[in-house]
Amino acid sequence: MSKFSSKFSGQFLISLQRLQAWFFKNQRILPWRSQPSPYRVWVSEIMLQQTQVATVIPYFERFIKQFPRLDDLAQAEEEEVLKLWAGLGYYSRARNLHRAAQKMVLATLPRTREGWLGVPGVGPYTAGAILSIAFNQVEPILDGNVERVLSRVRRCSRQKGDTAFKSRLWKLSDIFVRQAQLHQIQPRVLNQALMELGATLCTPKKPQCLNCPLKSVCRAYQKGDPEAYPPKKSPKKWLQVKETLHCLVSSSGKVLLQKRQKGQWRAGLWDLLEVEPSQIDVNLQPVYQGQVHTRHIVTRHKIDRKTQVWRLNTPLLRLARGVDSRRWVCLEDPEVPVGSAVRKTLQAVQQILEPSL
Repeated sequence: MSKFSSKFSGQFLISLQRLQAWFFKNQRILPWRSQPSPYRVWVSEIMLQQTQVATVIPYFERFIKQFPRLDDLAQAEEEEVLKLWAGLGYYSRARNLHRAAQKMVLATLPRTREGWLGVPGVGPYTAGAILSIAFNQVEPILDGNVERVLSRVRRCSRQKGDTAFKSRLWKLSDIFVRQAQLHQIQPRVLNQALMELGATLCTPKKPQCLNCPLKSVCRAYQKGDPEAYPPKKSPKKWLQVKETLHCLVSSSGKVLLQKRQKGQWRAGLWDLLEVEPSQIDVNLQPVYQGQVHTRHIVTRHKIDRKTQVWRLNTPLLRLARGVDSRRWVCLEDPEVPVGSAVRKTLQAVQQILEPSL
């Protein structure tokens, strides 16, 4: 038994039992929990990277309805996958998931940490989550919620740097899951309980410590300073991005979009034009309708988008043959995968053009 667990002995083990009982009573009903197959857990964990549970639920349900099995996803076109992912952000997750499914359909899903770490888009946390939840293997996890719980339990600091801080928390997570297993608490239960605790009680602000099943072994609670943990990181450095785009709308209410190519940011998604309409066809004489100004945050980027809105007096502009990177789509409901920034812009464009549509 480790130094940590032996020090608390029975108190620590009682806390683990309380955590299990609390989880069974209070766990949220989530669609991937009802059927924790390896495929469903994998999809959910990829979606949950950098994204809140409430946001993921409807995306997960639509995705699984369209691709209920691994081979369904493997056989799909990338654009179909991106369309279902549109609005969820971090689109490389969808592309990695799709490519990995195409490779895995010829074999079996990995059952080891090394195997999952070889899958694009899967890191130590995701590998541990899949193995413990889907396969019930004794594997530690460390997402943001678990990090907060464990750092408060031991009042872990960043004095020796972030790497040492993370390393210590991974060791604590390993102690928790191994000691739980020794006392008949399943890894899938322990790990999900820690995540659930961080998401619902051990929150960043105003944690509900009095209701916490781990309060008897939590140093931060005993010292009265849980909100001080985990210690704050250095302020994030933002990259400022300014974009000028053009929205060309036909008299029939269609909007011209352009597909971002491989190697470009947001590759595979459709976006507004990066050139003025006159650069597409010198004979065009669209009428300027105004400007839409939107701001968005994506990972470390603060994006400032200014979109010039143009109106054609003709139903549609004929596109040159062989040009499949541009497409006329419905302004109200584009049938191609677009990001949330484009949807937000198109909604604003509708308001500008509403009297004439």
